Amino acid sequence: MTLRPDVQFRSGFPDDTVYDDDEDILAWPGRNISETLKAALERLGYRVSEPICMEHAGWELDILHQRKSFNVRISVIGANECYLMADSTKAWFWPDMKGFRMFLADLQRILEGDSRFGVIGWFPRGGSAGATEPADAPFDP
Repeated sequence: MTLRPDVQFRSGFPDDTVYDDDEDILAWPGRNISETLKAALERLGYRVSEPICMEHAGWELDILHQRKSFNVRISVIGANECYLMADSTKAWFWPDMKGFRMFLADLQRILEGDSRFGVIGWFPRGGSAGATEPADAPFDP
């Protein structure tokens, strides 16, 4: 089974970048997307950290569910180019693929259920919009 934990999407969220008077970035874009994902995951029973600023790399969320640990990184390149990368962070040498598939399925429902996420394409780890065709789901049924 091919897992596709990387997502490219278009954002309907307003640009939340904060600049100083010299046009230097004080707050990186995408916190609003991270907070939306945090709230949606919490409604599904996940425990989610506050968004963690990774500066130019975007925002990160650390996630726990039923003793399983996940991580999501959100990068905003522009309104038409946003990326989400999901990882199962517990036991990388013996990953819980069933739990990770459940997490990816929940992410898919969240993204598809919110009209602010548009033109959603799923990619295998290391895949990109230029290298492979996007899929409609994080894994094959």
